[in-house]
Order: sequence, then C-alpha cells, then structure tokens
Amino acid sequence: MGTTTWLTRSFSPPPIAVQFGSDGIRLMQLKGKGELDIQSAVEVAAGDYAGIAEAFASFKGKECVVCLPSTDVLIQHIRVAIDADDDAIQSELTKIDARWQHAEIRNVCVKTTGTNTTAKQELLCVGVNRIESQRIVENLESAGATVRAVTVPLYASIRAFDKLYRRDGDEKITSMLIDMDESSSLVMIAHGANCVFAHRIESCTDQVNEVWEPEVAQEPALLPISSANSGEFERREDSKPRGLHEIPNNDQGVEALISGELERCLRHHDALFPDRAVDRVIFTGRGANDTDRCAAIATVLGLEGFVADPSAWIAGASDLAGGPAWTTTAGMCLRYAKEAA
Repeated sequence: MGTTTWLTRSFSPPPIAVQFGSDGIRLMQLKGKGELDIQSAVEVAAGDYAGIAEAFASFKGKECVVCLPSTDVLIQHIRVAIDADDDAIQSELTKIDARWQHAEIRNVCVKTTGTNTTAKQELLCVGVNRIESQRIVENLESAGATVRAVTVPLYASIRAFDKLYRRDGDEKITSMLIDMDESSSLVMIAHGANCVFAHRIESCTDQVNEVWEPEVAQEPALLPISSANSGEFERREDSKPRGLHEIPNNDQGVEALISGELERCLRHHDALFPDRAVDRVIFTGRGANDTDRCAAIATVLGLEGFVADPSAWIAGASDLAGGPAWTTTAGMCLRYAKEAA
C-alpha cells in the first residue's frame, strides 16, 4: 500500500477525487488547461467497491485522492500552553474523547492569548482513525486505484471556494460553511480561505434526495464590509460570485437543538475574534438541497444564506455533478488543478 499524506502532493494528470459520504461515494476528475473542465463524475452506492472499479473506466489513470467520511473524523478545539508538544496535545484530547489515543492528528493554532508564562494557544485539532483510513485505502486499491493522498471534508470543502478568494481584501470576508450530510454536518468558519473554527453536529438534517435545481431569478450581491468613505476594502457589489445561489429569509423555524448548536459555534468564534463578525452562511452537501430548511437556518442565525454549486466554476459539470452535494469532491479536484494551486 502506498504512503498517504494529507493534501500535500501534486499530480499530472490531475488525480481522481474520491469522496466518501454516508449517502454514497462520489468520484470526479478534471482535465485540460486554463478554464476548468470536467473529465468525468460518477456516484456509486456506499460500500460499492465493485461499482468504483467499473467507474474507473470513465477516468484518466488510476491515481486518487480520498476524502474520508465526516463520521470518521474527530474535531476538537483545545487551549494549551504555547510550548505544548504533540504528546501533551494528544493527552489533552484523550481526556475529552478516548478515540484520540488511536488517531492520526493534525492541528493548527487559530489564536494565541496571554504573554510570557501565561501564554496559551487555541488549537483546532483534526484526527482520523488510522485503522479506518487504512481500510478504505486498501479497499480502493483492491478496486484498482492507486491512492496518493487522504484528506477530510474540513479541508476539502473549503478548497471548493478558492475561486471566491482571489482578490486583495477577500481575506476580510468571514463565512460559516455548513456541510450537511445525512448522518452529521460539519460546521466551519473561515476567514477568507483559512478555517479558524470547526465543529461536527450529529444528524443535523433528515435525508434529502431531491434533484438540485438552483434558483436563477436572483443572484447574490454581497454587501460592503464598510462604508464607501472608510478607505477599506469593499466587497464586490457589482461582481456577483458564481457558484453561490442566494436564498430568501424563511421563518418556518428550526429545531431548538440545531439552532442552539449553531449559535454556540458563532459565540465561540466571536469570543476568539470579537472584532470579526460572521458575514454569511454557505450550505453544502446533499442536505443543502432542502433550500427551505437552509433558509430557515440562515434566518435564525441572522445571516445572509447561500447554497453552493461548484459546477458553476467547472465547465461541463452541471449535468454530471451539479449542486451542493458535489462541493467537497470539487474542492479536492480544485486543490490539484494548476489554476487553484
């Protein structure tokens, strides 16, 4: 079995992105240079490795990058001393959940507080079970794939929006992303393209299998971050970003448990970054096909709501891989496209 890494290698031609979700397995590959174009996109049933083997015939090559299902991902924020080493970090995580003891862990410091001996760092920690990730890789290789990298939805979903963060000042935009799978949802808050907060909510949405039909009557116009006289960067009022479909307010209500979880996510972010409010919420995943529910969540949070459709950035993808369910898969592809490097 080949050695896997977490989205740190590049390939030529682009690899096949293989995303595992609780509702199925999605495969996508890009081709060409310049404007992004789709080679193929296929969706097979969860656990159908025979179907994956057959699907490879529509792709170029066998090299893959793999995104593990959100149910196999551990996410935790902890606050530790500035000089805490890997062992100390794992020890703190294991106190919270014993599963961290057997996990491969990555962490990023999102905030430091205090000075000298009182200095602390807030870490966003992500872990995957080595045994589970190895099992998935071995099953794929048995189906004929050559796995070169392994990642998690936390990173792959955000990479789908690289096209929105190209201009000076885009890093000032703060977005909450909610990736809504059938069994759980990942909540991410990003400053520009940099994730600073993440949390997983179990069973955030019921099963939603409707066909994706994006709203086309009105595209989003993002509001300025400050007044025109302030001299600071203003968000693109006239340039409407492709791939984000605005949803109207909806006061039908959301379960108290879900709204409470999301409001706690916002409070955690606001405590870390009191001068930086969240500007918008973007919904991805199959659960985002329920635009009424997404609109209700956005209304409860008091944020502008958008549903993602990354096929707007990929030529030919609207028929094969349109809609929010393909966001994470597209993010993996965009990570390895020269235009997104």
